[in-house]
Order: sequence, then structure tokens, then C-alpha cells
Amino acid sequence: MRARAFFAWTRAQAPRVFCATAFCIGVLGAGAGQAQDTGGGLILLPEDGLTDGTPQNGVTQALDEDRFDPARRGLDATQQTGSQGWVSPLRLMDLNIPVNGTAARISGERQVVAFDLYVSTPSAHRVLQLVTQSSIDLLPERSSMRVHVNGQEIGVAGLGNFDAFEGVVLDIPDNLLVAGRNGVQIEFVQGHRIFCGPEASFGLWTDIDLTQSGLPVAYSDIGGDADSFMMAFAAQTASGAPVEIRGIDRLGAQAANWRRHLIRSFNQALLGSPVAFGFSDYWTVAQQDRALARITILPASSGRVSFHRGGDGAHVMVLEVGPDTQPQNVLTAIAQLAPQPAASRAPLAQPGQDVPLSVLGVQTESFAQRYARRDHPFRLPDDWLVLTAAKARLNLDYIYATGLPREAVLLISVNGEAIRLLPLRDEGGQVISQFPIDFEARILQPGTNRLTFEVMVPGDPPDLPCPAVDRPFLQIGDSSTLHIPYSPSMAIPDMDLAFGALTPDSIRLNDMTARAYSETDILMLSAALARSQADMRGATLHLISLDDLGSVPAAHHRADRRLLENAVLSIPQVGTSDTGPALGFSDDPFERRRQQDSSFSVGFGRAFSNGWGAIRDSVRWATDRIFPSSGEQLNQWLQDRNGQAVLFHLDPTRPDEIWMLRSPDSDMNDIAHAVAAARASGGGPRGQVSILGHQGEWQNWIAPDRRPILLEPWSVSNFRYAMGNFVSARPIFFTIMILFLALLSAVIALRLVISTRDTKT
Repeated sequence: MRARAFFAWTRAQAPRVFCATAFCIGVLGAGAGQAQDTGGGLILLPEDGLTDGTPQNGVTQALDEDRFDPARRGLDATQQTGSQGWVSPLRLMDLNIPVNGTAARISGERQVVAFDLYVSTPSAHRVLQLVTQSSIDLLPERSSMRVHVNGQEIGVAGLGNFDAFEGVVLDIPDNLLVAGRNGVQIEFVQGHRIFCGPEASFGLWTDIDLTQSGLPVAYSDIGGDADSFMMAFAAQTASGAPVEIRGIDRLGAQAANWRRHLIRSFNQALLGSPVAFGFSDYWTVAQQDRALARITILPASSGRVSFHRGGDGAHVMVLEVGPDTQPQNVLTAIAQLAPQPAASRAPLAQPGQDVPLSVLGVQTESFAQRYARRDHPFRLPDDWLVLTAAKARLNLDYIYATGLPREAVLLISVNGEAIRLLPLRDEGGQVISQFPIDFEARILQPGTNRLTFEVMVPGDPPDLPCPAVDRPFLQIGDSSTLHIPYSPSMAIPDMDLAFGALTPDSIRLNDMTARAYSETDILMLSAALARSQADMRGATLHLISLDDLGSVPAAHHRADRRLLENAVLSIPQVGTSDTGPALGFSDDPFERRRQQDSSFSVGFGRAFSNGWGAIRDSVRWATDRIFPSSGEQLNQWLQDRNGQAVLFHLDPTRPDEIWMLRSPDSDMNDIAHAVAAARASGGGPRGQVSILGHQGEWQNWIAPDRRPILLEPWSVSNFRYAMGNFVSARPIFFTIMILFLALLSAVIALRLVISTRDTKT
């Protein structure tokens, strides 16, 4: 009776529960703003290209003023998703933006950041939530983020969460989202509340939570198709958690091939941070967080792929593998796994012609902040080499605003080396066309290079907040051209070419590799190398441990093993104690005796010894310049350097092989992220030894005795260029050789003159 009464009461209350649920869903899905189009030309400074971030008509704000529910738009980060939902997150595309855990830090006055957003059922998603926290230096009245989805603006949200992560919600217009991958761009505008200028820009930042920013999704909102799986797959990887692949070991001899293809396919389809994978059997009792996506492999009579929902709610890709099933045939049939174009190499600049920057993927640049730096990678042929004083030229089209402070400058750099500092004064408001900037071509290198524009506009005055601007300070046109001089087909030992050619198949292990690399570490590194570099020859990456350091071929380089070990070992800073005398000879009882016994003979002996040592050092210095010996220079460079990992490329007879040694305390996720970022935007390892610092920067050592190699037959057309490279590689040696030949010729001529005169006599 009691049971029947309970069920009767439940049926009676059901309409009320349904109405309350419908009301909540309607409130959360209510619109708050309309899309707004912006316009503005390029090169000629637009008057309406920028705003100060204040709300405008049709702009969505954090709706803490909503009369129906004041808290429904100002969401706490812990309330973004309940137990019955999750978030399809924004996937960050720029690997150079620092990420700490799940938060990406956007710094500076103005920056546009690109994300990928995966959607399965576009009609089921009406809002986009953004969870952020900003620096206390931010002035909320002049700080905002303008959001575009698939090229259309959906609104502007304010910035002002200083104490904790909080979220805002923007409405998405109908028919804007598409099934699969969507492009999201967020323009962050951040103003300082006290100061103005380049220095103040470094105090402005906003952290965006990459796991909670995106589309709120209920478990019942998406189905069991490929787009739903990719949506859940992207969410599973947002926090850095590995995607589980079950049952791959059941494939026996086929397992290794399938493992490589899965890692490569998914990392080429999803750009951004490398995707990590974990491998397990079908059944496990390990306590784990609830998975959103995983892959299950089943042996079968024939190969096919299907998508299902697991018992735990996870979206599962089921791969049935037959005895003759090839992974490339199955995976390439999935349209969602097609490689993205950005996974290929940087654009190629052909030497000997004026190449527009638009061909190199550089769009017209617009700078509206007091400090900004833009890096543009491009590529030169792998057999291009110039070591002489030949000049390259950048013909720049640019325009800057009138009334800028006299200290405003544009710094142009190539591969981190400044080539020109242009003052932004006296010609404001005028288009400057094809301004020639010559620089030494030897700054460039075969493979990936970086062209950098860095703008610095001081505050006027610097001790007050910056005034609102309605136009950019500087624009650089994509019609600017870059001219690279001709080079014969030559090569020189360098790590960059081999590093760019690495793939997951390039990794080589030995008996001691397991002492420094776990299976998970190797898979994470494989993911970073999965975005293959097209039209490249094969290369090899040897993973070694400290115990196997002696196996690295060093050729003639005399690297100190102790210094190499210290480079990957954390060395604590030892301070000097003030409570007692420092260790040493300060209390040596024989010191006074030695000082009193300094006779003339002892002083003369010391002077002679010091003089002889100075002569020996001078001779060694001259010898190193004439016949460079890189061993001592390498050891000097290694002193006081340490990092997460060290790459070696010391043997010139093995140009396609790299040896990698990692620190025992390093995180392979950080190393993989740095490797992927360097391969995407340049600035990676070069030379013969490269150390990955703890902040993700690469420190490179280039041997002074590298010798170029001519890869084509000698001819009249290439003789001058090739010989110039040979001489420039070792100028002092060739200078002395020419002097010796001249001296020898003079001696022979003198001998002939003397012998001829004796004969006549």
C-alpha cells in the first residue's frame, strides 16, 4: 500500500518537476545579445577598427543586471557543469601561449587567440561559456574580450574577475555552428588601471580555463556518430588526460603498426597540444575519473569502424581489425581524422626572387597595443646555404599613426637577431612603400626561419592609464616582399634539418632507455612528432639515459661527461653562510709563512711561470682560431647550463641522427609541448648541442669548425658562391693558407731570379 501511494504521489508531482526543469533550461538558454559586424580597411588606418572595450549596442555582457535571475550569467567556475553534463572545450591552437595546468595566459594590451571547437549537433547548442580570471592591474572599464565564431562576431564580454575563475555566457546565433570543427577567435583587450606603455603591458594578463570554456553539453545531447566522438575526444584531452585505447595488445604483431597510425592520425587531426594516449586491456579495476571518450580494438574477421556509447557514458570508437586489415585503410575513411593543413611545414620562400609576405602566410599586420611581438615562420630549401657577406632584402610596406611619442619604434628581427630598428615619427599617416631593409643572409638557415615584428610605443604620459584608441598605431602590409639570394646546393652539419624530419617512426630505443623513459613518456613524445613534415628525408632520434651517455658519437668534440650530466641534473644554489668562515684556505696556518718567504728568486720564478702561461694561452687562442677545436668551447658553453633535456648532433658523418638525454625530474608533457611548438613556429634546436630550458626555451651551441659540403658538381656558375661558403666557414685558416702560398711563390720566384743571375754571370 505504501509503495502504491508513493508511486501515485510521484506521478502527481511529475508535471511540476517537468515545468521547473523546462523553466531552468529556458532561463539558461535565453539570449543576451545580437551579432555585430565590424569593418575597416587595411594599410590605410581605419577609424573604426578598434574600441576601448566598452559595451556597445547589440553586445553581450555578463548579465549580473538581469532582472529575472541576477546570477544566471555570472557563473562560478565550479558550477559550470553538473553531474549530468560536461563542456566541449576550446582547443588552443597557438602553442607559444603559456599554459599552466588547464589555464592559458593571454598577456598584453590586445591579442587575438585562435581556438578550435568541436560540435556534433549544432542545433543543440545555443550558448558559449568563457571562464576567466584576470590580473588585478586590469581596468575593467577598458578591458573586454570580443568573440568570433566561424568568422562572425557573437558578442563582447567584460573582464574583471580578479579573485577566482568566473564565467560569462554568450548566445550563439542560429545556423552559425557546423558539425565537426568550428573556428573561434577571441580578441582580448586589456587596459592598465594605473600606467601606460610597454612596461605596463607585461602586467596585464587574463587566464582562460581551457576545460570549462566552450559549449555546455548534457550527456543526452549528442548521439553515437563520428562527430560526437570527436567532440568527446577533444574534451577528454583538454585537461591533458590520456585517451585510453583498449585491447590493442590483442592484435599481436599488428599492435605496433596500429599504435603508430592511431597516434599520428589523431595528432594530425587535432592541432594544439599533443594528444596523449594510454593503453590497457578490455577490463580494469583501477579507479579512474569518468572518461568522455576512448578507443576499443576488437579482433574480427574483417575491418570496420563504428561508434557507440559505453556503459559509463563514454563515447567509444570501436575498431574491428581483421587479419589483413591495414590501419591506413580504416582510419583514412574517417573524414573527421583528415589532417589539418596547419600540420604541414611552414611556407617555402624560393631564393632568387621577391616573395610577397602573403605567400609566406603573413596577412596584413595591425598593431593597436603599446607592446606587441608577432613571429612569422617560413622555410628555405634544405640545400640552401649562405655563409658569405651576401645580403638579403626585406622591402617593407607600412604606415603608422600621427602623433606617436618620439620613442615609438618598430624592431625587425630574423631568427632572433635584430636587423633594423625603425623610428615611428615624422612620416605618420603616409604609406611608406617598398622601404628597403638589407641584412646579412647568413642569419638565415636552411629549414625553418622566423621573421619577427616587435612594436614599442611608450605611454604619453606613462604614469596615467592609456587613453582609448580608435585606430591602430601601425600596419604592415602583406604586399611587403622578401628577397633571398641564390645559393648552390650545399649543406652544413646542423640539427635543425634532422629535427624537422622526425616522426614517431624515428624513435630508437636501447637496453638502457627504460631507465629514463617510461612507455607513457615515449608515447607522449611520439604524439609531439606525429605532425609529419612533408617532403623530408627520414631521421632518427635515439633516446638515451645517463648511464648510456658514452654511446653518443662525439667525433672530434671533447665534451666533458661531468658537464653533460650536470646539464640535466638539478643543481641547487648553495648559499654562503654568515655564521662562520667560508671553506677554503682563509685559516691556512702556512699562508703567512709563504708570504714572508717571497724572496727575489721565488718572485722571478712566479713571474716566469705566469709569463710562460700567458704565452701558452695566446698560442692556444691563435691555434683555435686557425684550426678550430670545438671541445674546449663546448665545455665552456656547458658550464652553468641545465635544463629539461639535451639534444646531441655531434658527429657530422651522421647528419640525420639526434641523441636525446632528459632530466630525471623533467615532465615529458612539457618536453613534448616544447618540441611541437618548435616544429610549428621555428626557434627550436640548432647546431650541435641544444638544451631545452626549464621555461621552454632552446639554448643552442654551434661548433666553430663546421665544414660545408657541396651537393652538386662544380661548375663555372656555382664556383664563386660555393668557394665563398668554404672560405667563410674557416676564414683565418684560408687566409693563412693563401699567405703561405704567396710566401712560397715569392721564395720560388726569388730562387729563380738568383739562379738566372748566376747563370748569366
